[in-house]
Amino acid sequence: MHCSLHSNVAVVEKEKSTNNEMPIHRPAMVRETLDALSPRAGDKALDLTVGTGGHALALADKIGPDGFLLGLDRDKSALKVAKERLAESASCDFRLFRCPFSKADRAAQEVGVERYHVILADLGVGSHQLEDPTRGFSYESDHKLDMRFNTTKGMSARDVVNSMPEEKLADIFYELGEERYSRQIARAICERRDEDPIETPAELAEIVKQVAARKSDGRTWRLHPATRVMMALRIYVNREMEELEALLEVLPHLLARGARVCILTYHSLEARRVKQAWKEQEDKGLLREFDDSPIMPSDEEVEENPRVRSCQLRAAEALTEGGLK
Repeated sequence: MHCSLHSNVAVVEKEKSTNNEMPIHRPAMVRETLDALSPRAGDKALDLTVGTGGHALALADKIGPDGFLLGLDRDKSALKVAKERLAESASCDFRLFRCPFSKADRAAQEVGVERYHVILADLGVGSHQLEDPTRGFSYESDHKLDMRFNTTKGMSARDVVNSMPEEKLADIFYELGEERYSRQIARAICERRDEDPIETPAELAEIVKQVAARKSDGRTWRLHPATRVMMALRIYVNREMEELEALLEVLPHLLARGARVCILTYHSLEARRVKQAWKEQEDKGLLREFDDSPIMPSDEEVEENPRVRSCQLRAAEALTEGGLK
């Protein structure tokens, strides 16, 4: 099965958490997520993006010792931390899998629980990834330009910027990052890599910054000028939109009747696709979105954690059992 069980992750042991240098991800909109999902004692919960366990711990606390939690993630190191935190604090039974959330149905079959009362997917990049310079997500990093959630599979961002044709690079920046200077940035990257390979996020960010400086006539930037390019590369190398598409298709089949699902998005491509897919599924009588407008983080949370400023929470309720009327 492509959704493989990692032996160091899935074994449930009530052991004390070990010291770990990985940053613990600060989960977004926990209160709003719990309000939307309304988990109850004994529920079966599915966290599709468990990360270092922030949302999972909150869910585990609500479903209690009679509940069950299934957690998925592609990041091996994050899952190890999540396993330790859950083993120390969660009273419910849990299983964790290292796999993309598009394979959630296979993981559900593996544990013998195919319908869930609450399902959560947080599509943001974790603090544990952004704050680890060796992962290559931050434009300030002098480490290898990688950006893969699973560092053992697929092309890295370094592979993409050093080998992709100029036109394809420009398309990636424009379509996935909505970058207005996509053509000029792609051209500058190709000119630079003809001299020396682009090895680090900091090198790439400087190339983008120079293009933006020429185009912006001295105007200041609200965001770092490389933000959209870096986001587009991350989406591309991790096949995030393809993963989301597969998840949206399988999601109704994982829901018990009356179950609730919550998805947190962080950019317009994700948000539009979730809204569109749920409208199509509502027309088919599979689920009902609670509100046409997403829930936004509070001003207080944005002030404490600026990374959530673009977060949008959408929630829906299942109208059928496993997608069957």
